Amino acid sequence: MNTTSNRRWTLSVIVRSYHAADAPAPTDPAALTFLTMTTKPSFRAEYAKAAGGKTAVYMARWVNTRGEKGPWSEIATAAVAA
Repeated sequence: MNTTSNRRWTLSVIVRSYHAADAPAPTDPAALTFLTMTTKPSFRAEYAKAAGGKTAVYMARWVNTRGEKGPWSEIATAAVAA
């Protein structure tokens, strides 16, 4: 997942969920689970074997040094190899 760098925003919060490949992707960030925080503009995820055959759903947003949060990104999905 690539994110766009912006000097005002210093930290990216990334959330993820897994769902069956034929199920609709969640659209509410509250339905996803916290994955990580990073200051880098890109992120590489590791997958557990149990996630094989499912679809991973990601959303991210930037947070500045005062704790102010930017808007959530569009949903990004990735098929997890079985």
